[in-house]
Amino acid sequence: MPRTNKDTIALLRMVLTDHRDFWESQMGELKRYKNAYENKFWEGETHADQMIRVETADCFSYVEGFIAALFSKAPAVVIGADAANAAGDPDLAQAAANRWLFAQREQLEIASRLALIYPNSFLKLSPVDSEEMLEKVSIRAVPAWEVVVDRDASGWDKQRFCGHHYFLTIPEAREKFGAKNFTAVPKQDYFGTGDRNYRGGADIYGYSGATYTDLPDDYLYIEVLEFYDFAYDQLYFWSPNYKNGEELLQKTEIPVRTYDDRPLSNLAPLYYARKPEKPMDGLSAVSRIYDQIYEKNILRTYWANAVRRDSRQFIYKEGAFDEEELAKITAGVDGAMIATDEQTLAGLIQAIQVEPITTNFDRYLNQIEQDINRGSILAPFSRGEATRATATEITALASYSASEIGKMARERDFAIEMIADIYLRQLSLLAEDGDKAVLSVGGKAKVITAKDLHGKFRISALDQGNQPIADAIKKQNLISLLPVLTSLGVPADKLKAEIIRAYELPEDFLKAPEPEPEAPKVGSRSVPEEEALQEGTPTEQATGAETLANALVGSADQITGE
Repeated sequence: MPRTNKDTIALLRMVLTDHRDFWESQMGELKRYKNAYENKFWEGETHADQMIRVETADCFSYVEGFIAALFSKAPAVVIGADAANAAGDPDLAQAAANRWLFAQREQLEIASRLALIYPNSFLKLSPVDSEEMLEKVSIRAVPAWEVVVDRDASGWDKQRFCGHHYFLTIPEAREKFGAKNFTAVPKQDYFGTGDRNYRGGADIYGYSGATYTDLPDDYLYIEVLEFYDFAYDQLYFWSPNYKNGEELLQKTEIPVRTYDDRPLSNLAPLYYARKPEKPMDGLSAVSRIYDQIYEKNILRTYWANAVRRDSRQFIYKEGAFDEEELAKITAGVDGAMIATDEQTLAGLIQAIQVEPITTNFDRYLNQIEQDINRGSILAPFSRGEATRATATEITALASYSASEIGKMARERDFAIEMIADIYLRQLSLLAEDGDKAVLSVGGKAKVITAKDLHGKFRISALDQGNQPIADAIKKQNLISLLPVLTSLGVPADKLKAEIIRAYELPEDFLKAPEPEPEAPKVGSRSVPEEEALQEGTPTEQATGAETLANALVGSADQITGE
């Protein structure tokens, strides 16, 4: 039995209220992570006016270390036909998806950064107006607090519902939902200071409720909940700013479908870590080291202020210390002269002894650094830090780091596979009859239509998440295996192709050289016997493959520091 509009609106209100309450409770914590990453650690912290505040860039380097390891310079997928269904053209679908993915590196990187600083992030695909068939879909990274999820679900595909909570300008809302009468509200930022329940008061831009509506329509917003009800296969658009939220803006069947006609949302999740008991709740990577960052910044701030009080001060005979003289001592002004009537003073002027800071602070700082390193799965040398580790230890640590990064890269690849699938499904829905595009497949130009995209495909992302140090070790191992592979009968051209691929050398190196004319025999009139002897026999000359291998071994040794 389908839901009534009244039941649907009651559900939407309840879900949105629960969503808001959940993220409101985490706002303070997530803002601290944000400030630590942006080097604004002390923002909002109480401190004495005269205190000098110092903060380190550990949070930024921690996050960007993961970003560098997970960086995908050319995100791509491999698409194959499903054995149970041969509809569509997987080669054309792969070419179309990779052409589109190539331009999405920036949004994927933004989503990765959001998923590391905050619990998780999402990627949303939306239709856009375009005359080109393959450009009808856009993508953008979405922070976790904008997406409504079913937190009782055991996985993304087991959800009863999901949704996107966002703001639209009045012109965009009227273009999408028609010329309706909307009640404009300020656009609220998650970390802003405005009234989050829209009950009056100033918004984040400083406009009061009375003056806000005097702005042009382009600066007026409505709040929208885009809700996917998988249990009833319905897509709802609802806004509390239309008829006080008593009516839906729009209600349709979920338009994007899988090949076997199951509903598909336009959101793809990116989780790098999850709560074991709540898989739909992510875990921030920054949360693992925030306490250590806090302690380090406190310690460095204390040192900075202590060093500025480590000054030259003198006392001389006069009257006893009063409050003003004591203030001079504690202020740490260099060269300060303080009067005293102490009879045991040696000479007319005597320097005040300054005790050095205890070495306990050094030991504590070292412990903090160790805790930060333990909170990161990246080995120190992979972040550019010099260590005294041996080559064997470096190899073991690099292998461990690569495997741990591989887990995170698999989560990133899952998101890439999902957005490629959603892209193809949306494109086949949006393409009109007669829409065509030309793609290069295998070096040949081919025409693609919507029919070519309508198939059941197996999609796998190309993993490019290896670290440079891991790549260097793989290259070195390849070179060291050349003699073994040769003795096992592996063809030389295959070895050559693998070396050129591993070192990303020009493909022109794969071309076979043109055969040289046969040299005259020894003793002939054209070539004297002495010249032939100087040239030597082929067995006396180093082959080109051996020379290349020796050079590559040397370069690999330099990379790994051996």
